[in-house]
Amino acid sequence: METKKRFSPIRIVFHLFIVLFAMSAAANAMTVWTDHATVKIRPNTPPKTDQLSATVKGARNEFESFQLVVTAGSGPLSGVDVTVSDLADGRGNTIPTDRVMIYKAAYINVKTASTLQGGTGEWPDALIPKKDEYVGEVRNAFPFNVAAGRNQPVWIEIYIPPTAAAGVYSGSATVTATGQTPLVVPIELTVWDFALPSVSTLKSAYSIDHRLLAPGHGLSGGASVALSQMYAKANLLHRISDNYLLSPEAMGGMSGGKINWAPFDTAFGPFLDGTVSLPGGKLPGAKQTTIQTRDFNHREDVPFLREYAQHFKSKGWFDRLFQYTFDEPKKAADWAAIRRRADALHQADPDLRSSVTTSVQSAAEGGVADVIDLFIPTIRFMDNKPNGREPGSEVPGGAATVGNQRNKYGPEVWWYQACGSHGCGIMGGERFDREGYHMDWPSFMIDLPAMFSRIMQWMSYKYNIQGELYYDMIYAFGEGDAWANQFFFGGNGDGTLYYPGRPSKIGGKTHIPVESIRLKLLREGMEDYEYLHLLKSMGEGSFADEQVASMVTNTYTWNREPLDLYEAREKMAARIARTTPGAGAFSDNVGPNATTAIKDDSSGGGGGGGGCSLNRTAGPTDFRQAIPFLLIFSSPFWGSLWRRIGKKRA
Repeated sequence: METKKRFSPIRIVFHLFIVLFAMSAAANAMTVWTDHATVKIRPNTPPKTDQLSATVKGARNEFESFQLVVTAGSGPLSGVDVTVSDLADGRGNTIPTDRVMIYKAAYINVKTASTLQGGTGEWPDALIPKKDEYVGEVRNAFPFNVAAGRNQPVWIEIYIPPTAAAGVYSGSATVTATGQTPLVVPIELTVWDFALPSVSTLKSAYSIDHRLLAPGHGLSGGASVALSQMYAKANLLHRISDNYLLSPEAMGGMSGGKINWAPFDTAFGPFLDGTVSLPGGKLPGAKQTTIQTRDFNHREDVPFLREYAQHFKSKGWFDRLFQYTFDEPKKAADWAAIRRRADALHQADPDLRSSVTTSVQSAAEGGVADVIDLFIPTIRFMDNKPNGREPGSEVPGGAATVGNQRNKYGPEVWWYQACGSHGCGIMGGERFDREGYHMDWPSFMIDLPAMFSRIMQWMSYKYNIQGELYYDMIYAFGEGDAWANQFFFGGNGDGTLYYPGRPSKIGGKTHIPVESIRLKLLREGMEDYEYLHLLKSMGEGSFADEQVASMVTNTYTWNREPLDLYEAREKMAARIARTTPGAGAFSDNVGPNATTAIKDDSSGGGGGGGGCSLNRTAGPTDFRQAIPFLLIFSSPFWGSLWRRIGKKRA
């Protein structure tokens, strides 16, 4: 005889509890929070569960970003995806979703710290687009998985069109994942009533060694002109110039001692005359602020140099042209070569500019200061520290470079940062940097906090610097897998601010540049400079100086807090909008919580406070997760069940 199995009330309660606990645990597996752009979110950065929405502010023709972070709880997440809606102001004006770029931040494992202020472990850097803006292909970054207990930052970049109406726009980002309740993150964008120029005021010469594109992208037949153009566009999109464009001689050849300029003019003329079309029509009219002569086989060839000058004058590009005469001379033979090359250059055309990456003090010692038109000292030698690496040791660059040296240069001077800032051959900075000489300089190193990559342009304004130079943007492309290792010349990321976007790595069919967080921060600094320059051009130079003073004391003493930078930026925006004819006025009195800012620290994580109110988590206090429990515990069945349990026990 078959007997029916009976479930006791206690067993029923137990099974209900297990089911509901599993439902709650699944719902709690994903936390979503937000942070501003000037912070690096590491895999184990503690989630900021009070930051559940994003508030960003910017001018027309400006890029503004924030980070949306997906954190997995005790279990992994799969199929995570992010979408962003249009942003609307409620008055019929819209910033469409195609003005928004969504990137997944990729981590790179740092095995040796760049300086005493750096650190080993995983750091976010490469930004892989969901859909790239160069050829419009969907890549493989989304959807993604997140391992238990880890963060995955998503970088969201908004381009504010030049025609956008000023005002407050609202929209949202939606995060979905397999088995998870979709989470909606509110976005508020304030568009200020002024615009930034498309052509950068601060000149730049951020070289891309196009010879390294082929090995970086794994192209056995060499890189195409189209890929070189794409990288040059990427630079312009980030408000910097690739001064090292492809060689006109190599592209068109020579006949009768003359260059065939047609291929170069066709491919790169638009980059110099402002007719190049950047992705999505962004920064209309953008053009390069510098370009160097490609004359490595003709340094003292007067006819060749004369033809260069004549062609660039005929095209209206001559004001951007310079010769990279010598890089970091040290020996007597170097100084002699500088004089020969500069003499030939000036014989070809007296207005052709020679440039040397050296200090005026070193050039004077070498006897060539009179033939250098454009000095480009390292940032350290413009205002050096008084101490060396060891107690009592000589200051790199010499004692004559200690203190502000700007008045020793002419009206136009550029500068650059290089491995000397973090120590070219110093492994981690500790053993040979007891005095901390290689700390505190602005730096593009991966394992330093985000502010290190954004502050240099504030210094450029303070020291009245007209241009910045950087020796290469893709150095690691020629040294192996840039996705796995960028430790060269004693620093992580030295000479490399792009990653090779190979389809085998990022999906799609077309090779593209993959930008780094450091490159985005560099552009933020370039845009900060435009705020300062706008103020000065409006007769508000003293106010601009006040804001710079709140951030920068000298080249190695500066304010590390993003909160303070964002506050200064918003004060500048208020003053610009108030001063701009026809612009709506608003108060200069900006509180510290009014802007997209949360304090950074040396670990790369953000601190508390700030106004990038990046907020909304699926945490255990989420009301939706309590609904199943409330429905059961408030039902008539629940009271009856407990009465039966009481009788059973009695």
